[in-house]
Amino acid sequence: MLYSSTVTGTELITSVKAELPIVPLPPDAAFVRWLSSFEQLVWSEVIRQERRAETKVANGIIALDGIPVPEDEDGVQASDVCAVYLDGVQAQHGNAEQGYLFSPECAVYREDGARQLAVDGTENGISATLIYTVRPMRRAGTVADQTAVIALPEESSELAASRLRGEAYRAANEDELAAKWLADYNARLEAFTAWCDRRRAGGVR
Repeated sequence: MLYSSTVTGTELITSVKAELPIVPLPPDAAFVRWLSSFEQLVWSEVIRQERRAETKVANGIIALDGIPVPEDEDGVQASDVCAVYLDGVQAQHGNAEQGYLFSPECAVYREDGARQLAVDGTENGISATLIYTVRPMRRAGTVADQTAVIALPEESSELAASRLRGEAYRAANEDELAAKWLADYNARLEAFTAWCDRRRAGGVR
């Protein structure tokens, strides 16, 4: 992946839990879920690292399950796809009605479930180039299972910690402290978004 720290999920969650004066603490599964949803959001909405994949159309469908990805990345989902090129010509993103109206003059693709795209107005077996945004593997299991590092630059790991603190206080109905830490998270997220935007503007992908 483009960004990663040296702090594992286990280390981050354990550190945050140790500093929280909440009795009882939210369950471990909640911390894992919060961390995973945070990473998915940041990569999908902020970092938006793009990758290219080559495949084919089979019976009007582009299957995404068979697209190989690095071991630390999640499989491609339909919602990750930014653009589709069929034999080098960009297809239009639309819905079933637009596919009916505009094909075969114009190829139209749409999400068809989480792991495939439906394509109207093209030939079977035609080559397809997909541009999609990268996401880290979704986290699951216990805190001890979180051996993957936090998918952020080293200096931005505190962004994830602020999110966990805010969610933990919110779950404990500590509204004032939840608001404090979620405000800190939002400020850090805004700064991180600006940092990512500057890097994209400078040509770093």
